Amino acid sequence: MKERILNFMAGLWFFGILMWALLFGLLALLMISFCDIAGMLNSGFSKSAIGLIVCFLLGMILTLTGAIPVFRKCYYKLPWLYPFSMMLSMDLFIVSIAETILAKGFSVISTPRHTITIAVMVVQLIVCRLAMCAYLKKYPMVIHQYDRLE
Repeated sequence: MKERILNFMAGLWFFGILMWALLFGLLALLMISFCDIAGMLNSGFSKSAIGLIVCFLLGMILTLTGAIPVFRKCYYKLPWLYPFSMMLSMDLFIVSIAETILAKGFSVISTPRHTITIAVMVVQLIVCRLAMCAYLKKYPMVIHQYDRLE
């Protein structure tokens, strides 16, 4: 009976919170890339950078999912979920930093500063993605299933 209740709680967490948080993270990743960054590049003016706030909220939910053993069952039942959520949070963090760099650089109206800011943002995106690829190649994200879940 206890196992059924714990499985029900894990299912409720997944369908009630985690699934919607991951969908919101995907939507935020697309919106930051195509609306905020592209909007700043087209207009030449700074916008408010909300990417780090979204990254913080998604990080809290993912931390609770990994830290609480009942919620961690979601990762064991769906083995693709852990790598997906971690790569989503890494990508969201990288794009959020790029958005923040662009917002700080476009806060002053100066063509040379805008050019340098765009170059710094592109270099940051490339370097961070390469670092992420190297890290994931060295330490692949694998959830080892075991019989007894805490």
